[in-house]
Amino acid sequence: MYRSYSRYIARSNRATARYISRRRRIRHRLCVKASLHRRRILSVANDPSVQWCALAELDDPRDYWVYPRSNHWWDRIVLQVWDDHEWICRFRMSRTTFRDLVAALRPRLERQRTTMREPISVEKRVAVAVWFLASGSSYQVASDIFGVGRSTVSNLVVEFCLAVELELLSKTVHLGPHVGRIMDGFLKLGMPHCIGAIDGTHIPICSPGGKPDQYGNRKSFSSILLQGTVDHRGRFIDAEIGWSGRNHDAFVFTHSAFCVAMDSGSFVPGNPTICVDGVHVPPLVLADGAYPMRRWLLKPFGRYAETEAHRKFDRCLSRARNRVECAFGRLKARFRCLSHRLLAREKNVVSIVTACVVLHNLCEDMGHEIVGEVASVDPLLISRAAGQDEETVDNHLEQGKAVREVVASWMARGFLQGQNN
Repeated sequence: MYRSYSRYIARSNRATARYISRRRRIRHRLCVKASLHRRRILSVANDPSVQWCALAELDDPRDYWVYPRSNHWWDRIVLQVWDDHEWICRFRMSRTTFRDLVAALRPRLERQRTTMREPISVEKRVAVAVWFLASGSSYQVASDIFGVGRSTVSNLVVEFCLAVELELLSKTVHLGPHVGRIMDGFLKLGMPHCIGAIDGTHIPICSPGGKPDQYGNRKSFSSILLQGTVDHRGRFIDAEIGWSGRNHDAFVFTHSAFCVAMDSGSFVPGNPTICVDGVHVPPLVLADGAYPMRRWLLKPFGRYAETEAHRKFDRCLSRARNRVECAFGRLKARFRCLSHRLLAREKNVVSIVTACVVLHNLCEDMGHEIVGEVASVDPLLISRAAGQDEETVDNHLEQGKAVREVVASWMARGFLQGQNN
């Protein structure tokens, strides 16, 4: 009895398995047939409206491999109609600069062709990412105008920014071999022997989940800090990115690689030092009163200015240091994604900001002006807490004061000589 019942169960299980297998084969044949039918429709009809009408006649119009989208704007308008003025307005760079950027990133962004479908071209990948960074619009808007999926836009932006960071950061954001030109540029602004001006700005971000207070700043929104050092043209020669917005710029400064390199004298090639009235003056960087004193960091006398030489020093320093504030404004005017909450995951924020800094330098090198509707943007400079313009005594304080005093006297003598002549 038990044995016959076991045989019955075994036969029943085998019959059920055969039935399920047969149903699977039938469903597979139907799916393949429907897929081939849809593929023939998509290959014959180039017009998206025709594709929609044809697919609507099928049982399930949503079940197809490639969602029908239009590439008309990119293929027919941007590539064939726009001139350099339109390119600079929308992509912040000319067509020639765009092609150079594509050529530099092609080894990292080019994808292999498969039998399923054509990959997105490197040109379009770069265009999607640059347009998203420049316009500050959402992923959905970029998806609609470029004819790609929303998640595809997100992936393209991250891949592009990582490629820029790996391929172009070290080649673009650096002091360069022409230190003398930078010093001459700052000398025309009234500050001798200077190689840069430093400051910080907030980059608004979406508050990471589970960390509502980690990135909160004094202005009551979440942000990361961009500490930038620029030359006389507003071109970034160093960028420290990623510190929480709740940190003060003096804290970020003292813990930055730039500060360590300047302290050791390794940032400027050869570290050219001059002797003025018996005081050795290294290459100088301009900052505001919130920064801690260093022998290579010039900050204003502020309310401690006692002589006319001190006041002239402060006026010249303020005029020359304005270059870094203008650079932040131009950076955020070019890449509007930095002006409001950055739509990116926490792990990708630094790469996106870094890519914007690199592209800013490329645009500055090529002389591309900011045109159109992006005339003025609040740079969101780091707010200064009261009582922080005079730091505690440390090893750098006396050396910094001595260098500042001798530079102020040197500048005053130069002004007097110019007036007498």
